[in-house]
Amino acid sequence: MPRIHKSTRSTGQILKGSNHILQSLLAQSRELTSIQKIVDHFVNDDCAVASFKNRDLTLITPTGSLATRIRYRQRNIIAALRRSGLEVRNLKVKVQPLAFRELPPEIDRNLSQQSARQLDELADSIQDNALKGALKRLARHADR
Repeated sequence: MPRIHKSTRSTGQILKGSNHILQSLLAQSRELTSIQKIVDHFVNDDCAVASFKNRDLTLITPTGSLATRIRYRQRNIIAALRRSGLEVRNLKVKVQPLAFRELPPEIDRNLSQQSARQLDELADSIQDNALKGALKRLARHADR
């Protein structure tokens, strides 16, 4: 088993240490997480906390209709946040459909032996050496 160097510290030690930047990031992360939990109580759909700066809370949603529903519940959300100890002055809601877009599933694409043979034959009939070489290299990547 490899030895751990004496200067190596655990994650807990690093976060409890004197690095003020990490302490600030950790506190901000915890604050945003607690805000998200309160907002989720009022909004059942996709909604994310974008930022909380200068007592202004910004939320993002994928649709305008959800943004409108959040604006109608704005007073209740602000009141709940204040009860939890966060002083919120304004609540802004922005629509960003692409922020909630699901990425298409990755498709495993493989070059069949038959396609590789066809690429190789095509490459033999091409005069341009650069294109010929590229097609030959591509043909070598067929499923074995």
